[in-house]
Amino acid sequence: MAFDLLRDARRRGVLYTLKRNGRTSVAELARRIAAWQSDERDETDPSAVETSLVHAHLPRLSDASAIEYDRESGTVELADGGEELDPLLRCTREREPDLFRATRPSNLHAREVGQ
Repeated sequence: MAFDLLRDARRRGVLYTLKRNGRTSVAELARRIAAWQSDERDETDPSAVETSLVHAHLPRLSDASAIEYDRESGTVELADGGEELDPLLRCTREREPDLFRATRPSNLHAREVGQ
């Protein structure tokens, strides 16, 4: 199950961001993931990323008890059981440093202003 959860890059991006920054909004997660994916593809629309997070990825991570997702407030945070994924996340982080770096606030801002 852990491998299946981490198979998708957007779900990994959610977990990396929450581990680095703590509780955050769905919109902020979407902006960060879109900024990273824009490096790999042409333009990635944050609203399209947010839609996929809300309808697919966040519910799946929540059902697996990796995150706590409050649909009403639009906030996401790590669940207490989320540490079980840490060893696998460390391995994936080493293989995709660009995604991991995109979770830092300073890097996101630099990408948004085109630096």
